[in-house]
Amino acid sequence: MDAQLRAMLNESEQELLRATEPRELKRLDEDELSALHDRVRRARNKYSKLYRRRAGAQVSADRSRKRAHAAHAKAARKAEGFEDALARVSRRLDDLADTAAAELKAERLAAASRSSF
Repeated sequence: MDAQLRAMLNESEQELLRATEPRELKRLDEDELSALHDRVRRARNKYSKLYRRRAGAQVSADRSRKRAHAAHAKAARKAEGFEDALARVSRRLDDLADTAAAELKAERLAAASRSSF
């Protein structure tokens, strides 16, 4: 998380983004990661919708997309920060799910080979 983004966020938002750092993600199991994924996705959606709604209204008033974006760049930047965090959590969750699937497959194959003899 860069200093510019950190300055825009309140403490709970900063804590949420800190929870998505790679060393923190390694500590979580699949269920905890899934819950974190939901929280980060809700934050990303909140700021994405907020930006689109406010900037869209501003475009109508100003007749300029550039000015509308500039007026609401803070919400757009927050949405981008949470999008990056969501990608980190998604990748880690995918890795854990792949590992769990491989373990289950190996167990199933081992059980099948034991029962066939």
